[in-house]
Order: sequence, then C-alpha cells, then structure tokens
Amino acid sequence: MKKVVVAMSGGIDSSFSALLLKQQGCKVIGATFLFFDQIDSSVERAKKVAKSLSIPHITIDLREEFKTMVIDPFIQGYKNGITPNPCAICNKSIKFGLAMDIAMEETKADLYATGHYAKISTYKGNYLLALPKNQKKDQTYFLALIEKERLPRLIFPMGDVAEKEMAKKALEAFGLNLWAKQKESQDVCFFKGLDLKTYLSKYLPRLEGNIIYQGRVVGKHEGYYFYTIGQRKGLQVRMGKPLYVAGISPQENRIYLEDKGKVFSDKVVLSQVNFHLPFELWEAPLAQVRYRSERVELSKIERQKEKLVVELKKKVFAPTSGQVCAFYEKEYLLGGGTIAISS
Repeated sequence: MKKVVVAMSGGIDSSFSALLLKQQGCKVIGATFLFFDQIDSSVERAKKVAKSLSIPHITIDLREEFKTMVIDPFIQGYKNGITPNPCAICNKSIKFGLAMDIAMEETKADLYATGHYAKISTYKGNYLLALPKNQKKDQTYFLALIEKERLPRLIFPMGDVAEKEMAKKALEAFGLNLWAKQKESQDVCFFKGLDLKTYLSKYLPRLEGNIIYQGRVVGKHEGYYFYTIGQRKGLQVRMGKPLYVAGISPQENRIYLEDKGKVFSDKVVLSQVNFHLPFELWEAPLAQVRYRSERVELSKIERQKEKLVVELKKKVFAPTSGQVCAFYEKEYLLGGGTIAISS
C-alpha cells in the first residue's frame, strides 16, 4: 500500500484528491502548510476534511520561509522593474521544494500529491508533466520550473477529473459541504484580497515620475513598480486611443507607452532554464509566454551557456521579464525558464 501525503489547502481540489486516493486504497496523510497569516478558515476546513475522511493530518508552519523565498523576491522583482510570477516561484521553491521535503520526511510518505490540474506521464523514457483532462483548468504552465528529479514522486488526482463540479458533488455526497459560500479566487494568495498596487504600496513608497509616449510626457505615475508590460488599464492617460505599457525604466523612474502593435515580440531570452525532458530530445516544441496565451511554434531555439534564446514563428503579445516561458510537445510539458529579455 502506497503512503501518500496530500498537500491540503482546505479547498475542493486538494480535498477531493485526498478522497480519491483513499478510495484507491492508498494510505493517505493530509498536510496543511501555513504560508502567511491566512484570514480565512482554510486550515480549519482542511482539518474537518481530514477528520471526515479518517486520515491523519499535520500542520506545518512555513510562514518565515515563504516570506523569504516568495514574498520578498516578489516585491524586489517589481522594484527592479520586472513582473515576477509568484505562483511559479512558490511551486519551485516551496510547494514542490521545501514543503514537499518536510512533509514527506515527517510522514515517511512514498508520494506527494496536490490538487493541481496536471498529470504525471512518461514520454521518450522520461517522467513528465502532461495536460489534465480538464484543460480549462490546466496549471502545468505554473509547474514548468519545478525540479525534474521530483516528478517521479508526484501524483495529481485532479488530472483525470473532467469537471470541478463533479469533485464538489462527490465531497457533498461524502457529507462534506464546506464550500457553499466560498468563491474561487483568481488572485495571488498572499494579497488577501488586495489589488497589486494596494499590496505593493505597503512596502514600496509613492515615487512620482513621468509617463512617456512618442518622446513626450503625457502623464504622471505614482511609482514605476506599479506597472507591468502590456498593461492598458489604470494608466490615466487620455490620448483618444488605447495605449499599452511597453517599457519600464527604474533608473529614470519612467513608464513608456506604445500602440498595441508595438508591444508584440517574437524573441525572448530565458534565464533559470529548467529541463524536464533533456534538450537534445526536443523535436517540435511550442512556447507559451503567458498563462492562458496560445502556444506558438519556434523558428529557432539555441542554448547559450546558462541561457536559452528563443525565436518564435509569430509575434506574441507582451512577453514580460520575470514571467515564465513554458515549452510543450504534444500534451507534454518539456520544461521552461524565466524571461530575462524580450525583443
């Protein structure tokens, strides 16, 4: 009997994952991680689910580590003029890094499960992540940076679930009706309901500067770090047409705007490159430079020491420094890297 520790957030996906694994005959242990001072009842819900399923449950406090490894780099990234991807950073460093290690060590588990919408599969003789059955919920993009060596010890029960409503109904049939009033959040978890500018304003001071379009000042901003490449809303610039953030200069404390057509790019340079499938086995990779953006064919891909230079067959909207570029072949995730430069 396989022993599986399930990262239980108190949500439907991880709760149903625990239920599925128990029904499949696994010895299941629930683990809930404290990443920040949660304002909701997620921990209590996770405990209730574990009790209802008659599985052991532990709570692991990683608030200090989460701040050091996720929140602080997130804030520093904006201060540096880039747009970090906190979910990808967290998955690499915490959820499938430190948290996984601690949970598996404490429980002596064979496998580690989460409620992510992804699959574990094999391709060309390698363990790889693959697209889930419910591709509308696909989360593989955010998993592109996790270490290849961890893949054989992962399991994603939600990968074979066609609809989330099925999971909710199955939990209700089991006597668990804990999510009737809970809305599904699309926000960064540690924002606690705040928007980006309000959150960053707690750590970064107001810093008025100029907004530039075609070489002239067309407005003022309260801090370059409140903006991201491709942003259109919230610019408070009236030019009779939509304009988009095309450049951010921390040194000048300036935001540069352009028409939409000039925010597209067909080349990116990646750092922190992570290969799930060895690079020499790639045949026809597609690149995805934003969550939910289309996957695009490549005209060229070249390794240059620790970096990867990627040229796309078509221009894509606003590739952004700090975001992830993930690579796919068929339904398989090949790996990814952090966008350092786009042009």
